[in-house]
Amino acid sequence: MRCSCCAGESLDIFGVKSARRELKRYLGKGLGKSDASRIADWAGEQGLEGARVMEVGGGIGQIQAELVRRGAAHGTVVEVVAAYEDVARELAAATGIADRTTFVLADLVEAPDAVEPADIVVLRRVVCCTPVGPSVLGAAASRTSRTLLASYPRDRAGVRIVVRLQNGFLALTRKRFRVFVHSPGALERAAETHGLRRSRVERGFVWETAQFVADS
Repeated sequence: MRCSCCAGESLDIFGVKSARRELKRYLGKGLGKSDASRIADWAGEQGLEGARVMEVGGGIGQIQAELVRRGAAHGTVVEVVAAYEDVARELAAATGIADRTTFVLADLVEAPDAVEPADIVVLRRVVCCTPVGPSVLGAAASRTSRTLLASYPRDRAGVRIVVRLQNGFLALTRKRFRVFVHSPGALERAAETHGLRRSRVERGFVWETAQFVADS
């Protein structure tokens, strides 16, 4: 299983090479049929005209780019890995949205005010990259004025076994990065703390995608 990057430990496995692979894949095939595509479609159902979109832990920012291309007013990529910035700018230029997107290097758990709130916030495969996943989702929720869309590993026995095996391999190869499975209840409570409630969820074999909306 593969996660997007969030925690600082990911610096030893995510970098320019992986960023360029993501760029080539997106420019050639778009978001594909995945939780990324589902998140983009759900975001579109909320209405994109005039919306500000933020992708937290977004790497090169494919989802926010897709939403800006579909009509959102502006997109922001928030990352802790500086290696993604140049490739993110390449993606923005290649897709014609360079004047409507921003890359921000910041850790929202430490500095939530580093970015202005957005109407739609995306958190794809990010909370699984850190032991403080609920705090990451809570920080993203604090920047959400309308809708938060997140995906994360399902909390089930089979997924936990795969994660343990993956983490064992990472340890053997002396990588610092680890994958974490968090309780959906803990993630939901983190969103609720900031006035968001879970409105729907879709569960695949490995990944769970959830939508949280601001209380009216």
